[in-house]
Parts: sequence; C-alpha cells; structure tokens
Amino acid sequence: MVAKHVAAASASIFMLIGFTAIAATQTASTGDDSRAGVQDRFTDDLHTAGRIVHIQQEVTGDVAAAGAEVTIDAPVDGYVMSAGRAVTIAGRVGNDVWAAGETVNVDNTVGNNAMLAGRDVSLGRNAVVGHDARLAGNTVTAEGRVERNLKIGAETARIGGNIGGTVSARAERVSVLPGAVIRGDLFVRANQPPDISPQAQVLGQVHYEDLTASQWASWPAKWLFSFLALLGLGLAALIFAPAWPARVAVTMRTRTWASILSGIFVLVVIPIAALALAVTIVGIPLAIVLFAFYISTLLLAGVFVSYRMGDWLMQRFHRLQSIWVRMIIGVLIVSIGISLPAIGLIVTGIVVILGAGALTLERRSQRVHAHSIA
Repeated sequence: MVAKHVAAASASIFMLIGFTAIAATQTASTGDDSRAGVQDRFTDDLHTAGRIVHIQQEVTGDVAAAGAEVTIDAPVDGYVMSAGRAVTIAGRVGNDVWAAGETVNVDNTVGNNAMLAGRDVSLGRNAVVGHDARLAGNTVTAEGRVERNLKIGAETARIGGNIGGTVSARAERVSVLPGAVIRGDLFVRANQPPDISPQAQVLGQVHYEDLTASQWASWPAKWLFSFLALLGLGLAALIFAPAWPARVAVTMRTRTWASILSGIFVLVVIPIAALALAVTIVGIPLAIVLFAFYISTLLLAGVFVSYRMGDWLMQRFHRLQSIWVRMIIGVLIVSIGISLPAIGLIVTGIVVILGAGALTLERRSQRVHAHSIA
C-alpha cells in the first residue's frame, strides 16, 4: 500500500507541475494565498490557484486550476486541468478533463476524454463523457454515461452507468450496479469474480482473470525486470562512486531509527513542498528540481538497501567479498522481496523509507564534514 500512495502522490505532483508551467504561458492568471474566484464571463484561457478556487462563470478557453478545494460550476469551452485535495467539476467541459486529488467528482458533460485520479473518484449520474474515460483510485464509482470505453484501476470499482464500448477494470473488487448497461465486453482482473447485479446488462462477453493467480504466473518476469533494473543502478553507483553505497550502508546500520524517521519525512514533506512551489509562477523551476531529487532518491533507495543487505550477509557468514559481490547478492534478495505478489508492496515501502532516509542523513553528514574542513 505504501508504494501505491507514493506513486499516486508523485503522479499528482508531476501533473500539477506540468500543467501549471503550461498555464503560466497563457494570457491571463489569477490567484492569492487563500481564495481565488471567477464570477464574470472569462473570454480567454484561465490559470488560477488558491486555497479555495471557485469558478462560477463561463470560460471560453482552457482552465488550469490548483488549490485545496477546486470547484468548477460554470461551462468551460476548452479543456480543464485541475489538482487539489477536493476537486469538483459540475459545469460542462468542451474538451478533455484531467484531474487529480484526494476526492475527484465530475458530474456534467465532458466533450472528449476524462482522466481522473484520486483516493475517491466519482463520475456522477449526470456525467456524459464524449469519448473514453480512465479512472484510478482507491474507490472508483462510474455512474455516468461514457460514449466509448471505460478503464478503471482501483481497490474497489463500482460501475453503474451506460457504457457505449468495452469496460476494463483491474481491482480487488468489481461491482456492476443495478441499472448499468455495458454495450461491449467486460474485462475484469480482480481477486474475485465481478459482482454483476441481475438488473444490470452486459451486452458483450464477460472475461474474468483471477488477479492472484495471474500475479504468481507473471512473477518470474517481474522479478527479472526488477533484478536487472536494480542491478544496473547498483553497478552504476559502484562505478561512479565506489565508496558511496558503503557510506550509506554504515548510516543505515548505525542510525536505523533515524533513517526510518528521515525517510518518512522525505516521502511526506518533499511532495508537499513541491506542490506548494508549483502553484506559484516563480517557484515552478525549483519545484521541478525538487521533484527530480525526489524521484532520484526513491530510485537510489533500493540500491543502498541492496548493498546493506549484501554487506550484512557477508558479515553474517564471516566472508570478506568485494563490493561487487555484496551488491549483486543484495540486489538478488531485494528484487525477490519487492516483486513478490503477496508482500511486495510492504517490502517496497520498507526499502524506500529506509533507503531514502539513510541517503538523506548521509548527504547531510557529508555536507557538515565538508564545511568543517573548509
């Protein structure tokens, strides 16, 4: 579960940074530290940010909006790109909708595609998506009409609308609600067969794949990919900075609890800081740098935990092997752990937190040492 939340947060931040940078080049913008509102008809593209954003009058161009609470009640002729804790789109949108947040609700016409991601995602009863809809979250409810295809990735997926094409759902639980109409095929990858109400209609065929069985069947390929990717990063680290993995491993061994706390701090604070910077025009370059550092730290976390694991095993068996052997053995063990279907997410979370925390502490110690020498 930790890895899911890390990935979701990273994706939301990346989306926000990207569309804020694009919107910054448009001809109009509004915003303050607490509230941003649009009450008069807007005849151009609109870029707005604030703690509370409320758009109440028609916008003839595109909209990029970010805030803790974003509400769009008025029609938007172009596309809408929005991110926030709570995003509600109740007005008609002429083009695409891209939205990410803790809760995301769309309940009106979307002229083209809808791409929504969050903890709770809802496509309301009044929603009509002109082309395809892609929904991702912990709980996803699709009760509106989708003219073409619907794709869902969730823990719990609830389908209650009128779908003109195929439905592809990957979730732990999939329910097709009373009154739902699916005119194409229904593809379900889940831990249990879909719960299809007798009052629902699936006009195509129902295809079910047991997610637990398929995960074990595909495990060798996932492990091989994880092993090769992690090994490549590990060998590169040893080539360009041979002593670096060892220093981080020492930090991990001597300051374990501090590494864990530091890792949790990094995973939580950096995304928030990048998000805060991204909603200000002058902060966008720094937000991009901070996000790049965040992703690099997550990638390198597995390398340093792998080296520490290999080092621990060599000491345990009283063998003094080269740094290359330690890295390879550690990568082998860690890659198996993070790719296991049953506990892979938990192992990945531990690896990311411990590795990122130790790396942060090691970098801080090196800076302090360098300043003391100077």
